[in-house]
Amino acid sequence: MRTVGRKTSTSSIKAFVITVAFIFLFTVALLLDIQYLYFMAVMAALIQPIAYGIVALAPTSYSGQRRHVSSAIEGKPLRVTLELSAQGRFPATTLEVDEVLPPSLPRTDEPLRRKPESWDGYTGTLTYTVEPLLRGVHTLGPTRVETTDPLGLFSFSADLAPTTEVVVHPSPLTVRVAQSGGEGRFGVREREGKAQRGDGLEFHGVREYHPGDSLRRVHWRTTARTGRLAVVEFEKAFEQDLVIALDLTKETHVGSGRESTLEYAVKIAATLADRTATRGGGVMLFTQTGKATLDARSSDPEAARYRLFDQLARAQATADVSLAATLSAQQFRPGTRLVVLTAAGDPALDAWLTRRLSLGDSLEVYYFDPLSFGGRATRLPGVPPTFLKRIEKKHSPWEEGGKHLEPILRESR
Repeated sequence: MRTVGRKTSTSSIKAFVITVAFIFLFTVALLLDIQYLYFMAVMAALIQPIAYGIVALAPTSYSGQRRHVSSAIEGKPLRVTLELSAQGRFPATTLEVDEVLPPSLPRTDEPLRRKPESWDGYTGTLTYTVEPLLRGVHTLGPTRVETTDPLGLFSFSADLAPTTEVVVHPSPLTVRVAQSGGEGRFGVREREGKAQRGDGLEFHGVREYHPGDSLRRVHWRTTARTGRLAVVEFEKAFEQDLVIALDLTKETHVGSGRESTLEYAVKIAATLADRTATRGGGVMLFTQTGKATLDARSSDPEAARYRLFDQLARAQATADVSLAATLSAQQFRPGTRLVVLTAAGDPALDAWLTRRLSLGDSLEVYYFDPLSFGGRATRLPGVPPTFLKRIEKKHSPWEEGGKHLEPILRESR
C-alpha cells in the first residue's frame, strides 16, 4: 500500500547548546566591548537558521509502499520490503527508517531503525525479515522516516500510514502417531481406490521377489514350496475422514499469548488436520463462526487446505452461540470420526455427544483445563473417560518441539 507523509521538525540538544553559546558570547562581548566576540556571536546565531534552511529545502514529503505476502506460516521467516521515495528541491542524505512491529513479529536480522539500501536521496528500499511467533492477523506499520541537517541540530520526521496486515497460519506439530485407518468417510461414504500396494499395515498377499525388496519380507514357507524367493506384500489404507469441532465461546479463552487455552486448541486442531490430510483423509472444521472442508479428492487440495488453515488463523473466542447449537444444526452420518476441542463443560454439548456415540461415532474430546492457565475451574465434559484427553499448560506445543504433548496425540485412535 502506498502512503504519503508530511515532515514535522524537532530540535536537538545541540541546538540548545548553540543558543546558550550565542547568549554567552553576546553578553561577554557587550560587557567587555570586544569586537571579535560580536563576530563569533553573530556566527553562532546564524548556524541554526542555516542548518534549518538546508533541511527545510530538502524533500518536503515522503511516500512509501510496503510489500509482503498476504499470509505466512507460524515460525517461518517472512520477508518485508519497503519502497521509499522523497519529493523536494534537494536530496535527503541522512534518511533513517523506523518500522512499528507487534511483539508477535520480531525482527530476525539487523536493528529496525536504519538507512534504506541503495538510497540516492530520492528513492530507495529497505528489506527486513520477521519471524511470526503466533498465528493470527497481525499489523505491520506505521512507518516513520527521519532526516537531519548535516550538523544534527534539527530532525524532520514523517509518518507513513496506514498499515498493512499479514495472516499467520498455525504450523502443525510433527508428531509420529499410530495409523487410524478406516474407510475414508465423513460418515459411511467409501472412496474409490481406498488402498495402495506397498509397505503398510494390512496384509495384502505374497508375490515373487523383485530386486530391491527387503529380505526381511521374504515369505519362507512359499519360498520353500516353490523354490523361488517370495515376499509378503502389504496394502496401505487411507486415513478415515475427520470432523474437528473447535469451541470459540468467550469463556473458552483463558491465558495470554501462546500460553492460552485457545492457542493450544488451535495448535492441536492444525496438527490433527494436517496428519489426516497427509494420510489421504478429508477434514471438516466447524466453529461457531463458520466451517471449512478439505476434501481428499478435491481438484485443488492445496487451496482447500489454505482455506481451512486460514480459518484456524483467524479463530477468536468471541462467539455467543454454543458449540452444541452449531453442531446440532449439521447433518452427520453415523460412524463419523469426531474430535471436539473445548475449555468448558456444556450439558447441551454432552447430550449431543452422547447421542452421537449411540450412533457409532468415533469420538475424542480435548479438554483444555482453564485452571492450569490461571483461570477458574470448570466442569469436565460429560463423556466417558476413555474419550477424554485433558490438556494442561505443562503440555506446551512450543516447548521442546511439543515433546510433552506428543504422547497424548499418539494415543489418538
